[in-house]
Amino acid sequence: MVLATAPAAITLRFSEPVTAAGPGITVVAPSGRPAATGPLRVAGTTMSAPFRAAGEGTYLVRWQVIASDTHPARGQLTFSVGRASPVPAGDELAADVGDVSPAGLLLQTLGRWLHLIGMALAFGVIAFRAIVLPAPEAGPARRLDRLLGAGVALLIAAEPVALAGQAVSLGVVAGDLVVSSFGRVLSLRLGGALLLWATLSAVREAGRGRWALLGLGAALAVVDALAGHRIAGWPDAAALVLSATHEGAMAVWAGGLAAVLVAGGGARFGRLALASFAVLVVSGAALALAHLRSPADLLSTTYGAVLAVKVAAVAAAAVIAGLGARRVEAAALAGVAALAGLLVSLPPPR
Repeated sequence: MVLATAPAAITLRFSEPVTAAGPGITVVAPSGRPAATGPLRVAGTTMSAPFRAAGEGTYLVRWQVIASDTHPARGQLTFSVGRASPVPAGDELAADVGDVSPAGLLLQTLGRWLHLIGMALAFGVIAFRAIVLPAPEAGPARRLDRLLGAGVALLIAAEPVALAGQAVSLGVVAGDLVVSSFGRVLSLRLGGALLLWATLSAVREAGRGRWALLGLGAALAVVDALAGHRIAGWPDAAALVLSATHEGAMAVWAGGLAAVLVAGGGARFGRLALASFAVLVVSGAALALAHLRSPADLLSTTYGAVLAVKVAAVAAAAVIAGLGARRVEAAALAGVAALAGLLVSLPPPR
């Protein structure tokens, strides 16, 4: 695009509200040097900065933002003033996946995987104690407590990894992310994990209060849903409930299975696992229908391909569960959690 005169400002519009990451907008002049821009302004879905041209030629605009649903994105575009010229050197974005760097996507996925495993080992085990095995013997009780402690540790450890993933995704300093939507969700997750840690001893000594802890788990699942993808045309509350229900069902199934492996009670766990699987399938189907434009997206988009593999992995885990191979089932569910972490890090087709 060749403009006769230079624009007074660089204005970018997005599909949902955003927060600037780092400088937000930077412009490279035809000479390869930074062009002058004024104070950045962000209002809802619009981000703009006053601009002063540095002669004729092609300018490169680089942008990086964090959406209201905490997902990072970056990109670049060009425009010319007066005449076209060679494009100034910019960032190498050809290898980006989902508008972020591959290394950033990997760290995001790892952070989310650790968080999901932590949710399962913490709140899935609590659900197991409350519903399946409320009064275990001393040995199994100690093993369940260690499993729960591992879940809390993973919930805490996941947040620095997630912060590093967000920073690497956008090439910014981690401190720049604290005031963003991502920073708020990270703070709530970390606060929930620390609150669980602080109250476990009191609940263990009193022998009651596990249902209240399950309420904390439900609240954390809703916080996670805040970092999930928005559903176009849906009320935010409905989308949050659906996403939180999907995650909660997965946590109860996977965490309960881990509890069975260390404490027994598999016969009584069967009904809870079956109910969790049913909720997982129904909520997952609803989310897929909401995020896909058509079945063709399963083959033509990265999001769809990962979703297809995840569905296959869940089906395989269900078959393995029917065969009674508990340890193999646990490994399959760990793989499902990894795919879920990757899926939520990718932009959906719709």
